[in-house]
Amino acid sequence: MSLLINMGFAWISVILAFFLSIIYVLRIASRNKGKLGELFGKINRGLRKHHKYMGMLLVLTGFIHGLFSTQKVWSFNLGTIAWVVSILLGINWMVRKYVGKSKGWMFYHRLLTVVFIGTIVWHVIDVGGIQVHKLLLQQNSPNTTTTQIEPSSISGLDSNLQGRQFKDGVFTGEADGFRPGLKVSVEIKDNQIISIQVTEHNEVNSRFYARPIQIIPQEIIVAQSTEVDTISGATFTSVGIINAVNNALSQALISGELPQNQELPQNSGRHGRFSQSEGPSDDFPRRRH
Repeated sequence: MSLLINMGFAWISVILAFFLSIIYVLRIASRNKGKLGELFGKINRGLRKHHKYMGMLLVLTGFIHGLFSTQKVWSFNLGTIAWVVSILLGINWMVRKYVGKSKGWMFYHRLLTVVFIGTIVWHVIDVGGIQVHKLLLQQNSPNTTTTQIEPSSISGLDSNLQGRQFKDGVFTGEADGFRPGLKVSVEIKDNQIISIQVTEHNEVNSRFYARPIQIIPQEIIVAQSTEVDTISGATFTSVGIINAVNNALSQALISGELPQNQELPQNSGRHGRFSQSEGPSDDFPRRRH
C-alpha cells in the first residue's frame, strides 16, 4: 500500500508539473489565428488562474511522495532536488517585486522551470521509467515465482543443513531487497528445503530482478544453504531473497544456528539507479565473502 501511495503522489506531482510548465507553450500557441488559437488561449487563461494553487499543491504532493519513498526526504537524490527547485519556484514568485529589473523575476522563473522539468525527467528515467501499470498488474495478478525440487533428487547432496533441525511445514519470510516487502514461502520436509516461492515483491525493472528471483531460490535448494552467491547487477534483490529465506528458516529452526543475514550494499543511490549492484556488472555471480 505504501508503495502505491508513493507512486500515486509521484505521478500526481508529474501531472501538476506538466500543467504548470505548459502554460508558456500554450501562450505561444494561442497567437495562432483561428479557433485552435482561441482554444489554446482559453486553456492558457484557465491554467494561469489556478497556477499559484497548483504550485502549492505540487510542493505538498512532492513532500508526501518523499515521505513514502524509500529514500529520506532530506537526502541528496534527484527527487529531493526536484522538490527543492519547486520550492525555489514559489519563493521566486513571492519575491518577484524585489527581483532586479535587468532580468526580471520571470527570467529566473523560467530558468528554474527548465531545471525542474529536466530533473523530473531524469528522476523518472533513473528509477526505471513509468511503473504504475506494472504495480496495477501486480495488485491484480499473482506475483509469485516457485522453485521446487523433489526430495528424492535432494538426497545425496552435500547438505549444509546437517547439524540443524527444522520442523516440517511451510514458513514465510520477509526482507528488504531493492525495495522493502520482498516475501518468500519456504517448504521444509524431512529436514530438507524442497520449495522456495517468491510470493510478493516491490522490485522494479525486471531487467534486474528476474534473474535472482529465478536463480537464487534454485541455488539455495541445491546447496541446502543460504550461503550462496549473489547475482552481479542485482545484488539488492539477491540479498533480499537470501535474507527472506533465512527469516523463514528461523521460524522452523529447532536446533542449530543459521548463517547470518547478508548486508545490503551501502549505496546512497540504491533506489534511484538502473543497476542494483554497487560495482560494475559482469556475467558471473558475485561471491558474498
